[in-house]
Amino acid sequence: MGIERNSPIPLYFQLGETLRAAIESGAYPPGSKLPTESELCHQYDVSRSVVRQALQSLAHDNLIGTERGRGAFVLDRKVPIALVQQLDPLLESMAKAGFKLTTRVLKQERIKPPAHVAEQIGENDAVFLERLRYADGVVFLVVRNYLPYSRFPDLLQSKELEEVSLYQYLAKRYDAVATTGKRQVELARINEEAIAAQLHVEMNSYVLFNREVTYDQNKQVLEYYESWHHPDRTRLTIDLHRTY
Repeated sequence: MGIERNSPIPLYFQLGETLRAAIESGAYPPGSKLPTESELCHQYDVSRSVVRQALQSLAHDNLIGTERGRGAFVLDRKVPIALVQQLDPLLESMAKAGFKLTTRVLKQERIKPPAHVAEQIGENDAVFLERLRYADGVVFLVVRNYLPYSRFPDLLQSKELEEVSLYQYLAKRYDAVATTGKRQVELARINEEAIAAQLHVEMNSYVLFNREVTYDQNKQVLEYYESWHHPDRTRLTIDLHRTY
């Protein structure tokens, strides 16, 4: 896979997919070092900003890591485990478990999202929400939601997001019902001081990290979100069923 300059697909995305394919094929095995930014610029005849966006996308997907003085290197592959989970609003699932869920909205603004988010929501214009979620008054979750601004511009003015679930609000206000999604859950180290402070944990602590893209009843992207769960206040329960 190479770079097609006449393609409508952004160069950084093409480069990221090219490097991803090389990693998955074994051309760059776990522990190996990727070419430097300068080498990638020369090899693919692209700018340094294109290379950095491509590498950021791979790092976000935990395919590569970066260290000062070492550059970018390939991480060990994680074993994917497919699960089926009910797509219930957190408010409902917490109530079923006997907890009182409360929410504090920290940010509610229009932004140009990071490249990996723009890929998921299909545009470079997003409504961004950052919220703290509390169980019985104790913070256990930081969540960042990104929604396509073209679909939900009025969300910026909503005063209801600390009282109702986001999914309930979208269903009522826009007739956009969350029906399907794809969620990835993994252990990850906190590398942002703001998130560490919000969860009251040390930097580089392990937390349960979620990323999810959700679709509505018309198979349109509803939102993309990332969340960080406090390691001592979250338990993942999975219902298993054997099929015959």
